[in-house]
Amino acid sequence: MRVFLDFLESVKREGLAPVYLFHGQEAYLRKQAIEELKRRILTEDSAQFNFDNVDGEETGSGSIVSLAETPPFFPGLRLVVVRHSPYFAPPKRLRAKRSQDDADISGPEEQEGIAAPGDQTLIKYLENPCKTTCLVFDTGLKVDQRKIISKIIRQKGHLIEFDYLKPAELSRWLARRCERAGKNISSGCTDLLINRSGRSMYTLENELNKLVFYTGNRNSITREDILVITAPQVEENIFKMVDAISERETEKGLKVLRNLLEAGYNFANITYLVARQFRLILQAQELAGQGNTAVQLSQFLGIHTFIARKILAQSRNFNPAQLKEILEKLLDLDLSVKTGGQDFYPAMEMFIIESISKLA
Repeated sequence: MRVFLDFLESVKREGLAPVYLFHGQEAYLRKQAIEELKRRILTEDSAQFNFDNVDGEETGSGSIVSLAETPPFFPGLRLVVVRHSPYFAPPKRLRAKRSQDDADISGPEEQEGIAAPGDQTLIKYLENPCKTTCLVFDTGLKVDQRKIISKIIRQKGHLIEFDYLKPAELSRWLARRCERAGKNISSGCTDLLINRSGRSMYTLENELNKLVFYTGNRNSITREDILVITAPQVEENIFKMVDAISERETEKGLKVLRNLLEAGYNFANITYLVARQFRLILQAQELAGQGNTAVQLSQFLGIHTFIARKILAQSRNFNPAQLKEILEKLLDLDLSVKTGGQDFYPAMEMFIIESISKLA
């Protein structure tokens, strides 16, 4: 949230820049930044004439420049937003198709992705951007900041990354949203909601709206409400599988595996997440042995304190030798499946059964 607040402060302090590049995983904040620019630039009368919102994958760079160079119809500024902007991706993620008006005039260095075909048209404009236009590029893809076009935007305007908020920030944001809706929610419940729904603010807002509607006239949103309304993420099912192994409950572990497969998760994703969970448990065990608390574990491991506490609880059900043996088995399983030696489902079933039998 700090990045978004800094953006608001820069607009208030410095005024509007002629060009912005909004990027990062958090689409909700990117949209809020664009909405803030619309509020500052457009009026009810001027919005129809001074605002263009185009898809960068379908609109050529020449057309974008033409829109940016068009004078405003009313006094003030024009706002041009280019969604799905493909000009900033690293070499391997350069867009596959270009518009016909994007001539390929790039040289050997540029073919490596430092400046892609068609970027030169935009680069020429950005070197001397129109003072009566605010041009905004918006993308959820990774931005290659080595590229000429990225560097020019940084010089002439602002390049801002809106990444997912930290769980603590999301928890406070959810609490404020609940308060506005006339609801109370505990920090434990916001943690649970984030754990089950992920860190996307769009997803969390949608889930919270459903919870507000579901609870009706009740003042509080409870843990039970969240469990009823939200669907568990794959990570939660991985926790359940590891719990089943640690608690020696074979049937429960096999049921979780079936649920994951029925939900469409592939073997590579499941194997990776199970192995990651056991690695975190091993790391948590070692750190706890050094006297670290759950809060400190969350900082060392880069996870939420809520998750750190769950992992710490799971670590008490294994010794280091058992964890290392389980990780070796998962490595062998992954290699065997990838090379065609075994089918994933029966191999993973056997892994669960054997892991539990050795712990018994």
